[in-house]
Amino acid sequence: LRRHFHQFPELAYQEQKTAAKIVAVLRDLGVPARDRIGKTGVVAGLTAARPGPTVAMRADMDALPLEEQNDVPYRSQHSGVMHACGHDAHVAILLGVVRSLVESRWQEKGAGKILFIFQPAEEGGAGARAMLETGILDAEPISAIFAGHMHPELPVGHLAFAPDASNAASDNINIRLIGRGGHGAHPQACVDPIVAGASLVTQLQTIISRNLAATDSAVLTIGSFHAGTARNIIPQEAVMKGTLRTLSPGVRDRVLARLLEMVKGLEVAYQVVAELETAVGYPLLVNDSRLVRFVDTEARTFLGDDCVHPGPPRMGSEDFAFFLQKFPGILLRVGCHDPAQGIAHGLHSPFFDLDERVLDVGVRLFTHLLTSYAKLGRSQ
Repeated sequence: LRRHFHQFPELAYQEQKTAAKIVAVLRDLGVPARDRIGKTGVVAGLTAARPGPTVAMRADMDALPLEEQNDVPYRSQHSGVMHACGHDAHVAILLGVVRSLVESRWQEKGAGKILFIFQPAEEGGAGARAMLETGILDAEPISAIFAGHMHPELPVGHLAFAPDASNAASDNINIRLIGRGGHGAHPQACVDPIVAGASLVTQLQTIISRNLAATDSAVLTIGSFHAGTARNIIPQEAVMKGTLRTLSPGVRDRVLARLLEMVKGLEVAYQVVAELETAVGYPLLVNDSRLVRFVDTEARTFLGDDCVHPGPPRMGSEDFAFFLQKFPGILLRVGCHDPAQGIAHGLHSPFFDLDERVLDVGVRLFTHLLTSYAKLGRSQ
């Protein structure tokens, strides 16, 4: 299944074939599902004979706009699209959890209800929010929601999680600099937006190093800078796009205020017209403290003390945060690398791959967590 999903990746809100495959697998397992939730999402569930808590697990489905460079039999068949963030493994693991529960006859032996959420558009499309806005989970008293993410910084069999804040909040930044175009040989007759923009890129880095305390965490990156059409033409405008990642509202506000000051300062320094637009991205992801303690205890029993690693937050954003604004939950980082096999590249790399033994670890671990929590909730 993982290799099938890897060969046929689909971008955000285009996961029709992925969703259809998921529904087909669930149907073969005798598990009814609802599809087209939040455009392309799928939700299924199992209910046990005895009463108990409702728990859930999420797997994201979308791929990245990236050309795969791996020479493997299951290489992406879709040009310019690749599962470079492990979402193919997330889907396969969750389907494995469903199969494990069905084959162990959990519905007859267990207690409560387990929901399976296959989510579209995690990579910037806020698919979690789209699914929640449909109201499909409004009537579900979810007491715990789990999600796993491939974590190539750890080998297979290891698990990491943050005890509190797990993933940064994000803001999208768009900057437009309007100058006066003209001949590249006569810059004195022009207003060059490229020079202004180049200066701004370097200035912005001082916000983190000089306007924030060393103990504050923030990342400000300009990832896109477009201007000009020819080597001898000074363009009329330059457009830059970037991202801000923060772990606290106060730090976010300070960075955005200073960003606006610097952008507007270009109008005086370089005589351009400077426009700044910011848009709120994903919220801060904070793991539930009760579930942190539960996972720490259960994972140590299941994997061993040396394989469980509480750690600091990550500056990458995750739209699982939208689920955690509504339900108690936790995001777990599942080790998936094996340098001995040459599997050591990071997320979003065109060479990203994973040690497929992680699929077995993930299925067994999350089946254990979901069923153990259901038993714990019933006994309380």
